[in-house]
Amino acid sequence: MLHRALQAVRDGLLGLAYPEDCRVCGSAVESWDDGVTCAACWNDAEVTRLIEGRVCVKCGAPASRTVEFTQSPGSTGGSRFCGLCGAVPFGAARACGIYSGALEANILFLKSSPHICIRLRSLIERTYWRHREALSCEVVVPVPLHRLREKQRGFNQASIIASTISTRFNLELDDHLLVRARPTERHRAGLDAIDRAKSVEDAFAASHRLAGVTALLVDDVYTTGSTICAATRSLLEAGARQVNVLTIARVG
Repeated sequence: MLHRALQAVRDGLLGLAYPEDCRVCGSAVESWDDGVTCAACWNDAEVTRLIEGRVCVKCGAPASRTVEFTQSPGSTGGSRFCGLCGAVPFGAARACGIYSGALEANILFLKSSPHICIRLRSLIERTYWRHREALSCEVVVPVPLHRLREKQRGFNQASIIASTISTRFNLELDDHLLVRARPTERHRAGLDAIDRAKSVEDAFAASHRLAGVTALLVDDVYTTGSTICAATRSLLEAGARQVNVLTIARVG
């Protein structure tokens, strides 16, 4: 009873932290747990597209009408690959869902406020646990912002996501290992994959050597993979044995 009463008081104060209505549909946000979107948008699979079925064992792309999975020669256990990610340097990548609906809205909110709502935190933890074998690691490393941008924003959203994973699963967190050596363009939505890759070329550096450990690289969104791949190469060059990747969402 006391827990329910406290929850009611908390949700009654929701407007102080989230004064807007749902940032997807405009309806009222009735629970603090749901962040800046309503429960209906979280629960509507057409609006918020979570990744729950088969995925490419390497890049994590979900099975779809446009992604034909094939079995890699010599593979066992029915492993399926999309055939489009053979050149990426990371071992495996996974995401909670497609960049849409409640995921998109709460990621955008996270870029301005250092808070992950309970529903999103649970989804991140569940995704890691579901794919824990593919995402095995000895250290969790957030994709860094350039120091000037982090100073302007006041925090790095990838560090908050990484801290969620490391705390919940008792994993080492090193948010100083990878640094962004130079600033990159703030808005790259109009760039194609080649231009995006060029924009992050040599953008990262490792602050110290890694003794053959496996790292889990964490970020908010996997877009074309250019940022993730550039950060992965820096960790591999620093001595990492393998780099796996976890993001909240992926585009497409």
